[in-house]
Amino acid sequence: MARGPVKRLFFYLCSSSSSWKSSHRFRFLSSSTCCHRAQFPEPIKFQDYPSGKPGLLHPPLFFRTHSPHFTKFGALCSGGYPYSTKVENGGSCSTSMESMGDEPCYLEADSLKSVSENLLDFSGRDPVEIYGELRGSKKSIKKTRANWDACNEIFRSFAKSGWASNQALAIYIGASFFPTAVIKFSKFFFMNSNTDLVKYLVSLGPSHESEKFLFPIFVEFCFEEFPDEIKRFRSMIESADLTKPHTWFPFARAMKRKIIYHCGPTNSGKTYNALQRFMEAKKGIYCSPLRLLAMEVFDKVNSLGVYCSLMTGQEKKSVPFSNHVACTVEMVSTDELYDVAVIDEIQMMSDPCRGYAWTRALLGVKADEIHLCGDPSVLSIVRKICRETGDDLVEKNYDRFKPLVVEAKTLMGDLKNVRSGDCVVAFSRREIFEVKLAIEKLTEHRCCVIYGALPPETRRHQAALFNDPENEYDVLIWMLSHMDRKL
Repeated sequence: MARGPVKRLFFYLCSSSSSWKSSHRFRFLSSSTCCHRAQFPEPIKFQDYPSGKPGLLHPPLFFRTHSPHFTKFGALCSGGYPYSTKVENGGSCSTSMESMGDEPCYLEADSLKSVSENLLDFSGRDPVEIYGELRGSKKSIKKTRANWDACNEIFRSFAKSGWASNQALAIYIGASFFPTAVIKFSKFFFMNSNTDLVKYLVSLGPSHESEKFLFPIFVEFCFEEFPDEIKRFRSMIESADLTKPHTWFPFARAMKRKIIYHCGPTNSGKTYNALQRFMEAKKGIYCSPLRLLAMEVFDKVNSLGVYCSLMTGQEKKSVPFSNHVACTVEMVSTDELYDVAVIDEIQMMSDPCRGYAWTRALLGVKADEIHLCGDPSVLSIVRKICRETGDDLVEKNYDRFKPLVVEAKTLMGDLKNVRSGDCVVAFSRREIFEVKLAIEKLTEHRCCVIYGALPPETRRHQAALFNDPENEYDVLIWMLSHMDRKL
């Protein structure tokens, strides 16, 4: 009869004991397996150690326990020192928990000091030698959990270091690839480092000293592990370097070119002498700042019996059996080989919009003899370029045949004073036709008109009419464009 009440009482006690344990299992552990949490005072901080060495940001408590549930965290529960790579007395404390009583279970400063004094100093060793030892390591040495966490914190700080990332650019490790390289380097370091090296690194902590210690070893690791990444990043950096444009034309640099600078004002004969040498050459190219000027040279050279082709942005005319080309400066070829090249209005190198075309022509054209025509404003730049390229520079100076006099008042204020052969400059299309009608109404002159919007054939025809002394078109009205104003 008593079996029923006794059984119910037994189940009640079991359920009450289980609920009591579950409600208090996070408050303390059994005294037979671990120390009570209340036994531990506030843990000492690593910056308070007598050794003065920085350590972990959050130093763990080192519990002494024999519980099999903590075998995976043997380093944490072993009672080892933060800088120790082995556990004494078979992985357990030498003093039993019963004999400790209420004694706090945390690291003593004196023991840390004794361990710190036994550290080997690696700061004076050659990083190449250290890396060689890491690379030659045949087996991995097990690390304690404390050392593992400390090294992780150090390498995490190293990966986020702006100093290390900037220094890595010198060996062509980009900022985007730097974290990946650090991860692989940390794995390599963990797998191959010995006990003394780990102790020394942990003693430095996540600081600038540890970064300066690790970086030379990291450099050796990157040179051996990432040669392809370094090569690609280096080629990208070199291709993005715009400070040495003369290196962009290796074939022109391989030639020994002769640069002749015809320096003088307008209408001093400098372009005429350069064109004479252009027509005498077996193969030549003339680079013009204007389409109309290129067309004029094209017509003049062909009329003198020298076959010449035309190449501008608007039209291209190939003359059979021609070895000469008249083109605008943007159309010059840096692939063809010429005997003579003429680059007109070289002072346009300083133009913010089109200056690149003159610079490219001067640096890249493959010609044995290059004639530059212009004023003295860019002579110093040309001298510097020739020193960089190794080309020979010859300077020829010219003076104007007649002095240029600017009148105080245009045509004395009356268009009736226009004479044959005059060129009247206007600044708008409407003004061009107003001036044309006024001159033809007030005088017996006939006017030719040239402005940018005219088709190339029409402009050439108008220029030919003006240059022909046999017809009645003896006055030219020309609209000054933005480009012409700079010339």
